[in-house]
This record gives sequence, structure tokens and C-alpha cells, in this order.
Amino acid sequence: MGASAPGSRRRRVRIVAAVLMTGLAGAGIAVGVPWGEGGNSTPSKADPSAGTVKVVRMDLSDSRSLDGTLGYGKPQTVKGAGGGIVTWLAPGGSTVAQGQVLYRVDDRAVPVFYGAVPLYRRLAGQNTVGRDVKVIAENLRALTYDIGVQPSPGQVVTVTAPADGTASAGGGPDAAPDGTASAKPSPAPGKGTPSGGSPAPRPSATGRGGATTGTGPTGSPGTVTQVRVKSGDGVLTRALVAAIKCWQTAQGVPSTGVIEPGDVAVLSGAVRVESAAAQVGDPVAAPLLKVTSTAKAVTVPVDASQAGSIKRADPVTVKLPDGTSTAGKVTDIGTDAEQSANGNGGPAKVTVTVSFTDPGKVKKLDSGPVQVEFVSETRPGVLAVPVAALLALREGGYGLRTADGRTVAVKTGLIAKGMAEISGDGIAEGTQVVTSS
Repeated sequence: MGASAPGSRRRRVRIVAAVLMTGLAGAGIAVGVPWGEGGNSTPSKADPSAGTVKVVRMDLSDSRSLDGTLGYGKPQTVKGAGGGIVTWLAPGGSTVAQGQVLYRVDDRAVPVFYGAVPLYRRLAGQNTVGRDVKVIAENLRALTYDIGVQPSPGQVVTVTAPADGTASAGGGPDAAPDGTASAKPSPAPGKGTPSGGSPAPRPSATGRGGATTGTGPTGSPGTVTQVRVKSGDGVLTRALVAAIKCWQTAQGVPSTGVIEPGDVAVLSGAVRVESAAAQVGDPVAAPLLKVTSTAKAVTVPVDASQAGSIKRADPVTVKLPDGTSTAGKVTDIGTDAEQSANGNGGPAKVTVTVSFTDPGKVKKLDSGPVQVEFVSETRPGVLAVPVAALLALREGGYGLRTADGRTVAVKTGLIAKGMAEISGDGIAEGTQVVTSS
């Protein structure tokens, strides 16, 4: 077959250029590809919009915007424990902090304690050890009650299982001479006990945790065991039992020194009551309230297949209903994928929670639709040009037309927000290149 005629060759070049331009346009890139003889590009004299720009060095980030809802974050359900009837619930919109009443059972107040471990057992045995005991100790200390000195991790204490369902009155290392808790005056509501609590139990001579020194199975009434305190544990010492009794007196309940699982509601912090899940007169052992954080936040439903690209503490930008934008960060990524509530059969989604860097930016807003911009990739300190400066080269790839008329092939990288990452010989920061506005 003979060589193609020059006119036919030029037509093929124009067709290839047109195809490349169509593909780039589909990607959001407008590219001018003027061709001269021999592949030497020259700016089109017929295009009055052609101009020049400098190659810049910048941090280039790719992002995506998703719909979110401003509020107080994803609600959690508070469940009651034990027996009894609900006689009062904190009203919707109210804030309940440490020591304040969240609900009442048989007209007995159930306050909020802060912690990560719920009360899962009856706390009554002398020197009972556990993380749940530490929750009680830390909260009473925060409420200014004198709990004495808690044993240190590694210390061994003598644990006595209660024989009658109450705190043991046996003579432990920190008991008073008469075998009872040291007498301390009861404080007024909200006040602590006088300073100077009883000392912590002395280490056991055996130094071995779990060594049974009494009779009968370990844990049966009257059993005495040696337990080594671990990091994160609290110990139900005589001083702590005395503080519990003072707190119970201030609460208006019998000062038994015993804590039942339903006596307090253990939450991670102060909460805002969103709504009631039960009514007055319902049994307490059921979902009672829906609560949220007291800080405003944004919840964003994200396709479960895309949630893997989002990490905790990732920075985001939130566009508010009034048109302003403010910074935030990812604080929680849900693990339960749920189908859309409208039943349209869309992809399952997880809830991503975003907090605000400056909460004051949203102090006048309680709720509303927002846009959240997530950064999916960042290229720091790269050379970049407007995408309109890219030229599709006849031999493939892309190039730039410099202000002095040279065409320089470049390698492209991340393209975001109208800018394209580039690299190549003969291109440096500050180089003037031709672009179309």
C-alpha cells in the first residue's frame, strides 16, 4: 500500500486530537490542541482568550462533597437495669452532667456517672476489686467525696465475699478498731466528706493473687481470697464504702454502702436528651432515653464501600446552611451498615460523625443540611498548572506550550479543583506557559 497523502494524514491527526479532547472534556479538562506542520504546536491566533500563567508549586488535594446533617451527633440508647417502675425521665433538650439525675425508678434518683465500664454486678464485698469499682471511686472523688487512698496496681488485697448481702464488716487492714467503717459526718447534698480518709489495705504477706485462705468455694459467702490489683482497677475499701454511704445519704436513699447495677447510669460524659424511648409507668429494664453528645456535630451517611478511605481525625470542611464554611474533623466512623430508610434499594451506608474545630461557628444553628468536603488524597509541594494549559500530544500523553513557543512533554499526576500536577524536563516553578482562560 502506498504512503498516505499529506491531506489524509492531517485529517487523521485532527480526528485523534478531537477524540483526545472529547475524553479530556469528559473528565472536566478543557484542552486546546492546535497543530502545525511537523507537530510543532503554536497558540491559535484566532483564539483571543489565549494567555499565559506561571507554573506554581502547591499542595494539591482531591476531595469529594457529601450531604450531611447538623445536629448533636448520632444518638445512643440508655437502657435501665434492675427492677422497678419508671417515675420520671429527663425532658428532651435538657443536658445531664455528672452526678445529675437522668431518670427515677420507684421515685429513686438515678444519676449519671462517667466511665467506660457499666455496673454489671452488686458491689458489696470488703475490698472487692474491679474496673467497675474504679468507676464508682473516680466519680465520687470528682463529686468531692473523700474516698481515701486507693491501692496501687500490683498491690495485693484481702477480699471478703459478703455473707449477708451487705458490705463486709469484718476487720480488714483499713477497718476501724471496732470492725466497722470509720465514722464520718454526712455531707450536705453535693458536698464531699471531710478530708483524711482511712488508709488503703496493706499488701498481703503472701504476695500471690487468688490464693484462697478461707473455706468453701471462692466467691461463696464468707470466702477470703488474695487478689492482686491490676492497672485500671478500683478497690472497695473501707474509706470508699464510707464515701458511698455519705453519697447515698445525700441522695435520700438508705446508706447501705452497697451499689446495685441500676443505682447509676454510666455514660461516657455529659449528654443531651434527644427523646424518650419509654413512658412514666413502664418497667425500668428496657430502653428509656435516646441521648447525644452535648457538642454539635455533623452526621454523614457514607457508602460502606467508600468508608474505608475515611480515617478518624481526617480534616474536613463543612459548608453551613448560611453559605459559610468552617473546619472540622472525623471523630467517629460507624461499623453498622444500614440500607436507606426510604427502601430504594441503594447501597448500604455507615454513619460518619464530624466535630467542629471551632464550635462557636455553629452556636446560632441547632440543625440543618450541610455539605461536608472530605479530602481523599493530598500531594504536597508539587508543580501544578491549570488543566486548560494541558495539550494532548500527537504521540500520546500531554505537554505544555511555554511562552517562548516550545512544546514540552509532561507527566501528569493528581487533577483536582481545576489544577493538574505535572513533572518533566524543562519545567520548573515560575515557568510561563500558555493557557486558555
